[in-house]
Amino acid sequence: MSTLDNSDLNTLTDNNDGKGGTTDADSIENSRSKGEHASIVAAHYNHIEDKGLRERFNSPIFYLRNFNNWVKSVLIQEYIDKVKEKDYGKALKVLDICCGKGGDLSKWQKARVDHVVFADIAEVSVQQCQTRYEDLKRRQSHLFSAEFIAVDCTKAALRHKYRDPSINFDLVSCQFGLHYSFESLGQARRMLTNISECLRPGGYFFGTIPNAYEIVSRAQKSLNNMFENRIYKIKLLFDPKNGYPLFGAKYDFHLEGVVDCPEFLVNFKLFVKLAAEYGLELVYQAGFSDFYNDYSVNYKQLIQRIMCFESYPPPHGKELMGDEAEYEHAKVFWESNNLKTEDTCLGTMSSCEWEVATSELSRFDSGARFRESGSGATAAAVAVAGARFRYVCARGGHGVRCAVRCHDADVLHSVRARKLLPASL
Repeated sequence: MSTLDNSDLNTLTDNNDGKGGTTDADSIENSRSKGEHASIVAAHYNHIEDKGLRERFNSPIFYLRNFNNWVKSVLIQEYIDKVKEKDYGKALKVLDICCGKGGDLSKWQKARVDHVVFADIAEVSVQQCQTRYEDLKRRQSHLFSAEFIAVDCTKAALRHKYRDPSINFDLVSCQFGLHYSFESLGQARRMLTNISECLRPGGYFFGTIPNAYEIVSRAQKSLNNMFENRIYKIKLLFDPKNGYPLFGAKYDFHLEGVVDCPEFLVNFKLFVKLAAEYGLELVYQAGFSDFYNDYSVNYKQLIQRIMCFESYPPPHGKELMGDEAEYEHAKVFWESNNLKTEDTCLGTMSSCEWEVATSELSRFDSGARFRESGSGATAAAVAVAGARFRYVCARGGHGVRCAVRCHDADVLHSVRARKLLPASL
């Protein structure tokens, strides 16, 4: 099979306007700048304070984070179940790459996995992850075993850092981390190698990446290649007039209280092509509202327990998280469905939070509105629909299948990459 080299890159189209990538000089920064960027990212995440519950409840992105956690919880459980369907009773092993402080520790515990390898570039974050694990272990009689690795997963080989280099993972998860590897072709390849080389046949790879199309599209319509609202800000550090470079498409991203460092756009067509070289095949893609509609019934209690949505109108004596104008979509839905006369409230998200979700990850589509009625049920109304890429890869007998969940408004289709590697890869 053929593989990509630098001369092939300009033949690929980007996800923005169909124009090719720019030159290597624009796409791939020199070694010094790459080293500096890695240090910036590590330092940023190392210095994020571990906030308490009270501060989290008062966060302007409280419901956005909760909804993201719901989606991740569902994805983890769904693909755990798929693995168990094939090998019931098998001891499940997981690689949580770009794990941060261990935000998914409890999810792995609830999924009843047997072993998890946590890896991240930020040493302090990995230490905090290990501390959280030890705290959880003291409270739980049965908890998975774990190992912790502080390393730049876009530059260093992980396999020989494992306690058992021959380990085969059933699941690999990379949440909001893969895009850092698109600083250069070499880093993207290293990340994909780390993800794929120990993923067993029949295993799955899933994660989250920003949507370059939406980010570039909004920047092109804005002044100074920048757009923002009260909780986030994105500024491109390149001219998006003719699209964006395949690698090194750098932008500054600020999200209130969470992120404030440079990131890189991921050309999704390029990602699929590169992934195919490592035996990863794109097989499934679903929209944001489709994902909610598909799983909200089976995971309704989890939605309520995690508190994914803010109540509208707010309970007596409680104020909305954002300005009243940010809930116009919920107000219109509430009034147009004559809910004023009922003892009913809607579950929703401020337009500022939803704009982050859509701008970060994909294009706008038709408005999505969803509500549940009945005693004790939480209704939901979201008038703006957008997308997140949730990608899942499964290694099959003849290679690796990669399922990508693109949480967009009304998009649901499957795609298969053409190139596969032998299962013995």
